[in-house]
Amino acid sequence: MGYGSSKASISGSEMGGLSLSTANVSSFSVGVYNNSVLSQATSIEYGISFGFSDESEALGIPIILKFYTGGETSGFHITGGVGIGMALGDVDTDVVKKTSFSGGLGLGFDLGSNASARVSYSTQLNNSSNIDGYTIKGSGFGIGLLYWFK
Repeated sequence: MGYGSSKASISGSEMGGLSLSTANVSSFSVGVYNNSVLSQATSIEYGISFGFSDESEALGIPIILKFYTGGETSGFHITGGVGIGMALGDVDTDVVKKTSFSGGLGLGFDLGSNASARVSYSTQLNNSSNIDGYTIKGSGFGIGLLYWFK
């Protein structure tokens, strides 16, 4: 379960060097993830999430590398990963793409053996614009509470 705040920026040669940013959009998400342990200090998380806001709904598929700075028993971890997002609502595909590819970093702390809290920042790696000469990219901050079924 998570909360995020994001915005998009629009730039391009057709705008005479100007760059515009949209207002922040708040969203909530829920998802199902799996945690595969690679070593005492590292694991990979992957899953599927559903995000929703007043303006849109999206499906996300992340792959996240989690590194415990003092081993898994320390609880404190750094995350980094990539993900693909897909808009589920009506999108004018003459203007924007329905999918995006993003990369992100985060910090988290285990709240016990079955729960974790995390803050993260992600930025879009691809251009969402379908109009030549324009670039549309999003970025955002998020906080999340994860519960692990073991």
